[in-house]
Parts: sequence; C-alpha cells; structure tokens
Amino acid sequence: MSGGEMNSPSEKAERLVKRLKRRPILLIGFLALTAVMVNIVLFVYIQYIAEVRSAKHFIEAQGKIVSSDLEKYLAEDNAFGIFTLITRLTDAVPHLDNIAVYNAEGLYMADGKVDRDSITPDADNIVFRLSLTDKVGTRIGTMEFFISRTSIVKGIVTNISGLVLLNLLIIVSGLLTGLYLSQRMTKPISDFSKLHEENRQKHETRMENLSFGLAQELAEPIEEINRIVDSLERQGVRHGEIMSIRGETFRLGERIGEFVEYSLPVRITTANITLAELGDDIRRKSARYVQKNLITAVHYTDDVRVRVDRAKIGKIITVLLSNSLEAGAKNAVLHLNVVKKGMEIIYEDDGAGFGEADMDKLFLPYYTTKDDGSGLGLAVCAAIAEAMSAEITATHGEEGGAKFRIMIPCEVSELV
Repeated sequence: MSGGEMNSPSEKAERLVKRLKRRPILLIGFLALTAVMVNIVLFVYIQYIAEVRSAKHFIEAQGKIVSSDLEKYLAEDNAFGIFTLITRLTDAVPHLDNIAVYNAEGLYMADGKVDRDSITPDADNIVFRLSLTDKVGTRIGTMEFFISRTSIVKGIVTNISGLVLLNLLIIVSGLLTGLYLSQRMTKPISDFSKLHEENRQKHETRMENLSFGLAQELAEPIEEINRIVDSLERQGVRHGEIMSIRGETFRLGERIGEFVEYSLPVRITTANITLAELGDDIRRKSARYVQKNLITAVHYTDDVRVRVDRAKIGKIITVLLSNSLEAGAKNAVLHLNVVKKGMEIIYEDDGAGFGEADMDKLFLPYYTTKDDGSGLGLAVCAAIAEAMSAEITATHGEEGGAKFRIMIPCEVSELV
C-alpha cells in the first residue's frame, strides 16, 4: 500500500484550480505574444517593401527630370557637370546612399560622392539601374542608384515605437482577460473545494468526538471488570483465572486505543532534525524491546539535517518493532538514507515475515496474520505515511524476514 500523494477530493480540486488559473493566463499570454511577434514581423516586412518601392518610384521620376541634362553632359563627356547634377538628386530620393553614371560604353563617368575612376557598390545597398536614352531612343548611358538597407531599417525602427506600444496594450489586455476568465472558470471548483474542506473538518471533529466518547464509554466497564477481578482475587479465586481476565481486559484496552488512534485524523508537525538525532530517537524507542530479546541497530551514512515529523516517524518504527517481536525476530536493522527527493528509511528484521498472499493486504485495516492481532498497526503506519505525503512499501527481507521501505519527501540541508 502506498501513502504517496494525498488524493482527497478537496486536494484534487485545489490542484485543479491552480492548473486552471495558470493555463488560461499562459494560453492567452502566449497568443498575445504570438500576435505581437506576427504584427511586428508583418509590419517590418510590409514597411520594408513599401520603402523599397517608394524609392524606386522616386528614382524613375527623377530620372525623367534629369534625362535631358544628362544627355547633354554625356555628349560633352562633362564629368563635373554630371557630378553637380546628381548631387542635387541625393536629397530627393529617400534612403539614397549614392548615384553613379556610366556612358554608353559602360565606362564610369561620375558619382554623387567623389570624382573617381570607378565605384564598388556597398554590400548593404540595393542597386536600381536606369537606362538613359536620347530623344530618338538611342541608349546613351546608365544611372545606378544605391539604396541603403540600413537607412530603411532605421526608419522602420523609428516608426515602430507606436506599434510596440499598441502590442503591449494587447498583451496586457490579454493577460487581464485570461485572469478574469480563469477566475470565472475556477470559482465553482474553488467553492466546491472550500465546501468539501469545511465538511471534512466537520467530519473529523465528529469522528474525534465519537472516538473519544466510545473510548470513555468502554473504559468504565473495563474498570468495573478490574474492580470485580480485584474482589475475586481477595476472595481466593485461583491466580491463573485472575491473570487470564486481567490479560483480556488489558488487550481490550489496547484494541480500544488502537481504534481511537486509527480513527483520528493525522496532523503532521515538522521540524528540523539531524539523522544522528533521529537515530538516537529510534534507539531510545527500541531500548525496551532489548529486554524482550530484540536487538535493534541503526545506521546512517551522512549526518544531514532533514525537516520531518520525528514523533510520527517514531510511531511507525514502534509499530514495526512490535510486529517484529511478535513475529519471533531477534534482530532488526534500520538504515537512514538521503535520497534525491528527501530521506529513506529501510527497516528489516529476521522474523517469520509474511506470505505472498498477505503482501497486498498488509496495510488494510483489521487485516492481520496473528491470532490475537487487531490489524490496525500497519494501517496506522499507512495513514501516517499518507499524511506525510510519504510512501511505505513491504517486501520480503533478504534473510527471510520482513522488509519495509519508507520514502519521505522533505527538505534536506547540510550541517553548518
């Protein structure tokens, strides 16, 4: 039997509420962020294409305006006139980096920056070529317009601030919408969880009152039986019969105590304790079993600090020690280990153990393999493990006895 995760309806509802509160917000936030990224990408792409086309239209328009003057300067082989003319065009065409002019033979004539013999276009530039013709349609030269991609991108970045602000508003509104929807979706579950928790607490209170009331009601007849036994003993009734009655009343008192303990809710109180201190606790609890010929050894490797309920762990160990003694064990060994998610307790004895048919029933209430057992000892251990979000399992020991593994999730810290 496992006492792993707690699985009450209210706890399931609480976990579901937490998931439902997160998921709509994450989903809408993801959709809003995706919308922002798509909008920005589309804006940049469309704006980039628009700027390039706009520059091309300006180039075609300006080419028509200066064509007659360029025809004249090309015919005269006037590089300075061409330079003067094209420098005036640099302010008219957006994102223009440079203009170069070539004659009909493809020889370089001039560009808008310097007077030189040739020009090598920048890799960052977009180059538009405009063919120059005279009035009769004869090709007289070529103009090259170098448009700067960097200038286009800088212009887009400057204009994108408004779009970024708009998309931030989209994200914020999306998150607020997700928060509102998650609250609306989880309110019925939250209400159910609160109602179930209230009902659970009321049920626990009723069970406590019932258990204590039943224990009190049964304690009075037991005391009366003990008084009658005392009277009979004074009257000379045989000692063996008196001891038999006393033994039965004592066993009945133990069973009532076990029933009360099992029926009450388990409340966990954790505190920091070292493995050495926990080992000393277990040794003290096992000391009284030494007188009954059960020797207990406790081992641990690293002395670290763990945050656990030492009293509840002690209760589990006490039950296991008692069962070992009743199973005829002479030795019990405990290993306290630090594992990835907390600590692990391995308990093994050399007693009679249990059969394969008992394996799946050991932790069921009122199931016992002993003639006079109540079947509540290991059930109490399972209830404590469940309250600690721990896991307790039973297997056969290596020497034929019983072996129990208790995995307790907890905080582990090194000693300072």
